[in-house]
Amino acid sequence: MGEINPNEVTVRLFTPEDRDMVQEFFDQMGEETVFFFNRNHRNEIRTMKYFSNEQPNHIFWAATVNKDGKELMVGLAFIWDIDKKIPWFGIAVREEYKGRHVGRLLISEVKKYVASQGGGGILLTTAQTNTRAQTLYEHCGFERFGVHLRGELLYLFRFDLD
Repeated sequence: MGEINPNEVTVRLFTPEDRDMVQEFFDQMGEETVFFFNRNHRNEIRTMKYFSNEQPNHIFWAATVNKDGKELMVGLAFIWDIDKKIPWFGIAVREEYKGRHVGRLLISEVKKYVASQGGGGILLTTAQTNTRAQTLYEHCGFERFGVHLRGELLYLFRFDLD
């Protein structure tokens, strides 16, 4: 599989009707994604709380494609601490869509949102062994800033304030 045509992907905010689609996205995750993104179901629990209005300081995006006449979720992004100048960021891509630039599309959309809100940047952590993600983040302008207390690499994207 090569690069996906950006016109085939819709990046949009979650809606209450997305619950089953989002659950299916988490259910399909492979071992690597679970290890890097959803260990102990932390991000699944965080995300599913959206549907019961328990995450007021979070914003969630879905990247979807039309597959066989149905909407298929191929990526997920979220930010939290949205009231801060630099919110935290999380992202995951469906197994068979990794390497096809879905992550770039999601990051671009999140950057646009944070910039429109006057944010100063976006913060994230990733496992030191998650080289695929590190390549994506660095390609998208994130800088490795150090090591978080949990031992994960700390990345920061800063908006130009000129």
